[in-house]
Amino acid sequence: MASRYEIIKPIEDSLKEFNLQYEGLANSGIKLLDTMVSHIGQTRGKQLRPILLLLISGAFDNTSNKAVRAALAIETLHITTLIHDDVVDESLLRRGKQTLNSIWGNKLAVLVGDYLYAKVLNILVDIDDKEILKTISSVAQEMGEGELLQQENAREYNLTEDRYYEVIRKKTAVLFSACCKIGAIASNATNEEIKTMALFGEYLGIAFQIQDDILDYSKELNTGKTYGNDIREQKITLPLIFGLNNATEKQKDEIRELYHKETITQQEVDSIIDTITNLGGIAKAKETIDMYINKAYNLLDCLPNNQHKQSLQLLIQDIATREK
Repeated sequence: MASRYEIIKPIEDSLKEFNLQYEGLANSGIKLLDTMVSHIGQTRGKQLRPILLLLISGAFDNTSNKAVRAALAIETLHITTLIHDDVVDESLLRRGKQTLNSIWGNKLAVLVGDYLYAKVLNILVDIDDKEILKTISSVAQEMGEGELLQQENAREYNLTEDRYYEVIRKKTAVLFSACCKIGAIASNATNEEIKTMALFGEYLGIAFQIQDDILDYSKELNTGKTYGNDIREQKITLPLIFGLNNATEKQKDEIRELYHKETITQQEVDSIIDTITNLGGIAKAKETIDMYINKAYNLLDCLPNNQHKQSLQLLIQDIATREK
């Protein structure tokens, strides 16, 4: 697995500027708000989405201030959705840290999410680029639809593979796609190149989400969150769908019965994980990741052969093999 430094080396300066601007989000002058926004910073991940945007922008041309501002808008939108997701899912931890809602309650968490969403709009006004505005506003709408679809599909035991992909495309892949599309837009790429990068991001986002679903079945990994959350929340994900395809009627009935209970115990979570693993659900999901990773990798052929492209290739492999 590539080191973080190897991946970000071509955009080191741009990423520093991005982080300075991100830290500025916690300078509203309202003590409680700034404390809560600063706390969010402690639970941030690997900055995958802004890194993607900046690498693609740099691959086509020198990374511009427009790209840095767009990366800030994307990351802020992403954080907003995570805050609201934690409220909806009643999550207590994110990356091993307490969530906003677990410390300050749902009301304040939702208000901070709304505040950050307003910051996204202000950043977009500052960028003043119609195509970037259209892309991010469309993404915000689709991500909202994705969350509602996921809630609608909860306990939908007979969820199809197609329906699953519809949910993860809207909930996860569209934001990856937007990062890559906007990176190309910010560097004045051709329309064909912009479309290719958007598709690259979509494939990468699908692979990322399937890997996330697999990690939820990983009892032995230190992912920074409790395993089996998708099962407790009765979400139907790809490992479960693939496992059920190979299950006997008795196994299907046993899992169906658990998925219709009001609450699922830890012992029952472990039982479902073991059953789906033994039925090949995890292995089949990993094969699907490989397929999307290969599709994404091939789409990078349109980029010039430079350091940015090499870092994108390393990043693809990092996503495919991540353990948290």
